[in-house]
Amino acid sequence: MGLESYLFNIEFKEPIPEDKIVTLLHGAGMTHLVNRNSGETINDFRSYYFEIRSEQGLTEAHCLLSPLETTLRDFSLRFSILSPKYVIDQTFKFMYELDAYKPIQIIDTEIRNHVYRKLRNEGKIDQSFEGLNQDEDDKIETLCYIPLDLEMFKQNDLAIAKRQRLLENETGIIMEGGEKTIDLVEKEGLFRRFFGWIKREL
Repeated sequence: MGLESYLFNIEFKEPIPEDKIVTLLHGAGMTHLVNRNSGETINDFRSYYFEIRSEQGLTEAHCLLSPLETTLRDFSLRFSILSPKYVIDQTFKFMYELDAYKPIQIIDTEIRNHVYRKLRNEGKIDQSFEGLNQDEDDKIETLCYIPLDLEMFKQNDLAIAKRQRLLENETGIIMEGGEKTIDLVEKEGLFRRFFGWIKREL
């Protein structure tokens, strides 16, 4: 997944010890992709990869710890906007389960992207998304924290193009990273459509 991903950052209200990561995410419904782990000692960067793969789509999680870091404070969670719209239900079910074990906060990174693109189009920030003062930047950051509420997410009050594209997709395809995805995107002629979705927000 890449340009067509819808990305969240999930923050734990209390950090999770590294040796509890696999048990915790597995208990909430994820499959641990053991063969994709990286890093062997506490002096290395360590990555843990997880997924939920079903007819509803593919939901992926990536946990990263820096050298000498022994607890996990947050991780990334994503799905493709080319998925069937039911991948939203699958992903929120996981987040509900996870929150029941360990309380979380959800950052919707697409809100930040959406707001900054609009501000750039209005000339309020430059092409590098610079130009806001700290208070203005903090307000956008706060806006990105969303409630754990599936129905509210589906309402899409901010009219985020990526979210709307997914909400309108009844069938969809399962997208993942790597060569398979690039081949499929080229075969289906989707690159132009990706840029069209982004352009709608500019």
